[in-house]
Amino acid sequence: MKRDLPGMSEKVHDLVVIGGGITGACVARDAALRGLSVALLEKRDFAGATTSASSKLIHGGLRYLQNFEVGLVRESLRERRVWSNVAPHLVDPLTFLMPETSRKIKDRVVKAVGLKVYDWLAYDRNRLDDAEKSIPAHRKLGREEALALEPGLDSPALTGAMMFHDYQMYSPERLALECVLGAAEAGAMVANYAEVTGFLLEEGRVAGVRVRDAAAPKPQPEHEIAGRLVVNAAGPWADLLMGELRRALTGKGGAARSLIRSKGIHLLVRPVTKGHAVAVTGENGHFFILPWRGYSILGTTDTVYRGDPDAVHVTEKDIVNFLAVVNRGYPGAKLRRSDVLYFYCGLRPIVDSETSVREGGDADRDGGGDAYNTSRAAEIFDHEKEEGTGGIITVIGGKWTTSRSLAEKVVDLALAKLGKDPVPCATETTPTFGGAVGRFSEFKSRAVREHPELPPDIVEHLARNYGSRMGDVTALAEGDESLRARISGQFPDIAAEVVLAVRQEMALTVEDVLFRRTGLGTTGPPGAEAIRRVAEVMGAELGWDAAERAAQADIATAHFASWARTLAIVNPNSWNRRTGALWPKIEAAISRAVGPVEAAFTDGPMAATRLAAKALHEGFEQVIAIGGDGTVNEVINGFFEDGAPINPEAALAVLTSGTGRDFRRTFGIPESVEDQIERMAASEIRPIDVGRVTYVNWEGREESRYFGNIASFGLSGAT
Repeated sequence: MKRDLPGMSEKVHDLVVIGGGITGACVARDAALRGLSVALLEKRDFAGATTSASSKLIHGGLRYLQNFEVGLVRESLRERRVWSNVAPHLVDPLTFLMPETSRKIKDRVVKAVGLKVYDWLAYDRNRLDDAEKSIPAHRKLGREEALALEPGLDSPALTGAMMFHDYQMYSPERLALECVLGAAEAGAMVANYAEVTGFLLEEGRVAGVRVRDAAAPKPQPEHEIAGRLVVNAAGPWADLLMGELRRALTGKGGAARSLIRSKGIHLLVRPVTKGHAVAVTGENGHFFILPWRGYSILGTTDTVYRGDPDAVHVTEKDIVNFLAVVNRGYPGAKLRRSDVLYFYCGLRPIVDSETSVREGGDADRDGGGDAYNTSRAAEIFDHEKEEGTGGIITVIGGKWTTSRSLAEKVVDLALAKLGKDPVPCATETTPTFGGAVGRFSEFKSRAVREHPELPPDIVEHLARNYGSRMGDVTALAEGDESLRARISGQFPDIAAEVVLAVRQEMALTVEDVLFRRTGLGTTGPPGAEAIRRVAEVMGAELGWDAAERAAQADIATAHFASWARTLAIVNPNSWNRRTGALWPKIEAAISRAVGPVEAAFTDGPMAATRLAAKALHEGFEQVIAIGGDGTVNEVINGFFEDGAPINPEAALAVLTSGTGRDFRRTFGIPESVEDQIERMAASEIRPIDVGRVTYVNWEGREESRYFGNIASFGLSGAT
């Protein structure tokens, strides 16, 4: 798979596909297998956004039955089976337990009927090439049996559990990449880091796209890629491209279809269950606890996001509040902030409709409503039919599981619009790029026997990640002992994978390798040495000098640095100067409880205000005020500027160590520092009221100050 934008620009392609997520990858693969000439363009890296930010499930959509979306559920269940057949090395059965706590007959009957319908709709679930991937129908468990399987379910209200089954991906990124590789193998031209900046128009018809080569040195060149038909499969950016097209045609912005962008976060934590997935009904829908690679994934939230899709990220508020939801819904988890090893988020593109969003919450950039009950059905928008603009189709919405069948419909329409004879879709039965393994357990055992030079855990990893193409990796490793070496002692990934990623899989950055080729970075920071080694191997392949290798390593390292940076503002003179003396111990305790913190020390009146304001402007999202009431109120003042919050998402934590500590008593905060830190680790972020007092200062000017619990003047401090 070679990246060649100049060569791509020399041809007129039948199909130009915008978006290298799973939808675009499936469209490109399907079209190429049906004989169309295809160009696939991705603004970042393949599978670099929504596709990789998933719960890693291939599922039938049980909860969609509550919206009576029987057709979507049936399609999802069929596609669940298809993915298991065409990519058996990357898709495995997963057993779920759904705890039952309601004693109402109606609730229990509804759940039982829903699962029965789910089984009926999955009547063909075991028509599989690999019988070991078979899954049984659901069954009901009594309380004792449920607790024997998962003791963490224990609660006074538990009456039993329902057991059902879906599938899980070993690596969504690799599965999507295999679709891209399969498209290229079938003749498609593909390019990552190729951002579409505009459309080529001929007599009011779309005739291609303009593309900026985002991987080239500045000034980055643009290329014109001509196509008889353009497919906009840009996911959360699809409506923005529609708006750009309308602006180019009419001079007016706005898309013919708008998207709801639903933000979903996931947290990777220590193992919480004994190997089963748990589906829990929470306060605003359900959440999952999913076993994955020896860890647990907590997912997911479903809040409407109204900001720039390029700027979406996980906030400290997201993390702390979601942990609180999980701990309330599954008390056996007993999770603390320090248990979060890694976190990620993405935007689900959902077709907008007048009644699709359940309003609630703050109408801010990150939660103007709840998208939980919104349909995941997709829409194929034919611009020529709907608004008279030929040469383009836009795909909106959809879900991971149904991406293949959605692509089939898109290519069916494309063939008709291109005036070509119908060609049957082949992707339902054609294995993905590494999917021709037969029964996976036998393939894995055979691979271990054939490669005695490699430890079994490395062979199993290669079989999982590359399937029938693992020989591409072992061939590199056979001739070079250094390429057989592990990247890091704690991982099975070897250096040959990095070489393959560069030579055959279009990896251009260290992040591409860590997150979307090897998975080294998907379970948390792999360590500085592993990142340095990846940069070293890539640098040898791509001709990077020492400065570029270091820069690439720094960028990858920064990926693991929390956006939710925490600053502790410490008044060392509080608590009769004991705070300063005890700070090293306090810092260590806070770091164990909530993660790493940076510290800044006050050195006079209003210093805490200045430090807090500076921190919020620099992107810190949590500030811990450590001192007495005066310090706390000064920090509160630093949260505001020109009468408004500097960052509405920022959170305040308080560790009171002053002499008066009225704030502590007002809010029921424990007295001991140790108990306060424990509460900080386990608490949920909640709003508090803040007052503002306006007064005339000594110079005769009017000023305002904010206060959290008390405002006073005169001799109150000494009274």
